[in-house]
Amino acid sequence: MVNMNNQASTTTSTGTEKYNQIPADFPMTALQGAISGVQEKLLLTEHDGKFYPLGTSPQERFQRWEICDDLVRQFSEKSLGSKTGKRAHMSEVEILQQYYERLLKIGWVSDAESVWVINSVSDLLSWSKLAIRVQRAKKVNQSKT
Repeated sequence: MVNMNNQASTTTSTGTEKYNQIPADFPMTALQGAISGVQEKLLLTEHDGKFYPLGTSPQERFQRWEICDDLVRQFSEKSLGSKTGKRAHMSEVEILQQYYERLLKIGWVSDAESVWVINSVSDLLSWSKLAIRVQRAKKVNQSKT
């Protein structure tokens, strides 16, 4: 687009356009919280006049997706380096498995987001996907009994 001074105008993406970048398969993880007191409470966050459970507003999802998308790029580079480097003896699935386990241990993202990150890495590299499901919460609950 050219303005009256024959200068190219720059268009900035609106929040809605920005939020449309989030893939449909990106997990929506509501955050848990608690407020003390006798009365029941509902923890919500407001965005553009609408209320969302914590962690599920468009702005919060976009922030989570940006973090995960960055991790996809990092793990893709690391996975390729591993395949040609010191882990050349490992299969692609084994390489992805080790990065998935590390991602869970670090805890930077939720379990569901960890699955999404590793599946996105396998898609980007055209590698076989891991057969993983979000089971970590079950393991934690089982260890308490």
